[in-house]
Amino acid sequence: MNDNSNDNDIPREEFIRRARDLAPVLRARAAKAEADRRIPDETHQAFVEAGFYKLLQPKHFGGFERDFSLVIDVAAELGRGCGSSCWIFSNIVNYGLVTGMKDPRAQEEVWGDNPDALLASAQPGPESRVTFVDGGVLVDGIWNFASGVDFADWVNLNIYNRPDNGPPEHRFVQVHKSDYEVIDNWFVTGLSATGSRSVKVNELFVPDYRAMSSFDVRGGPTPGSAVNPGVLYRLPFWGIGAKLFAAPAVGIARGALELTEDDLASRKGMSGAKLWEEPSVQVRLAESGGEIESSWALINRDAGDAWRMTEDGESPTMLQRASWRRNNSYAVMACVRAVDRLHGLAGMRAMQADSHVQRTWRDIHAVASQVAVIWDMAASNYGRARFDLPITDPRV
Repeated sequence: MNDNSNDNDIPREEFIRRARDLAPVLRARAAKAEADRRIPDETHQAFVEAGFYKLLQPKHFGGFERDFSLVIDVAAELGRGCGSSCWIFSNIVNYGLVTGMKDPRAQEEVWGDNPDALLASAQPGPESRVTFVDGGVLVDGIWNFASGVDFADWVNLNIYNRPDNGPPEHRFVQVHKSDYEVIDNWFVTGLSATGSRSVKVNELFVPDYRAMSSFDVRGGPTPGSAVNPGVLYRLPFWGIGAKLFAAPAVGIARGALELTEDDLASRKGMSGAKLWEEPSVQVRLAESGGEIESSWALINRDAGDAWRMTEDGESPTMLQRASWRRNNSYAVMACVRAVDRLHGLAGMRAMQADSHVQRTWRDIHAVASQVAVIWDMAASNYGRARFDLPITDPRV
């Protein structure tokens, strides 16, 4: 355990400073991380020593239990250096929150003997099968996109229950690493250093107490509130949790803007004029910067609003939750536009394999492909909530 794990008096500015200081280090490691298809062990260890993974872990189990906005700000700094490294942080830290909302028995299994234990998650694939039985579920087959699996002690399998006579339900089902096999199949063009490989389980029974239903985390007390009564574990998870997929987009876009501005400072056009003196260049930089910072402000505002509502005992409406989900996706979409606009300023040098500007372009488009922040889905859910139409997505 790192020596900061139980010190909950560390100022939020200190965590942000640690992330800011790491950004250039992560950028220097990014090319090798892509080649290795995983973030370096040194990066993971730096996150451990900085206390980043424990920001949303309950104090009851040795974590910091900090506010959600802090995690957004840390991700927005780490993403400046390496989108893949930031993605690993965001995913792992998020499941400290998820586990803190679960049945205390599940929390005890994860952290009781090892407060440094980490969790990842995986999505069902075509070859995944779930059977609901008395006392739990049987899971069998392959789950995909397990970001953080290289460092995780547990994986949350995302499963879905679609009864004939009721609304669809999503559950997180907690599985120990001794019960799954990691399949080395992560060969992609964006976020390629995340090592988000697949996991395979064979006819495994998982008891109910290791699972958590989407119906239990829409705002208000959760199963985990029995041991973690704080605001964090009563937040409406689906409206707020996906902001940890939007925050890396802000960081990646900030990094792209910094790199572009630094590059333009020394470049000249065909006429010999400095490129940064061109009005068209200035307009692109200004518009991209405005989109990036407004995206950061939007998701942070939502996180603050959700915190205050929860603290006051208010339950968010379906429309409020759908609005927060919409804003997550809109922030990602705005950051994609910002990076696309900046990418055009890099010229042919952005086509070079080792171009970090190109890497930010690939990474941010990969972020936008994450199902939790796909714009069309979030926008449709918002529209249906606004006009009181049925919503079939269980994660709103």
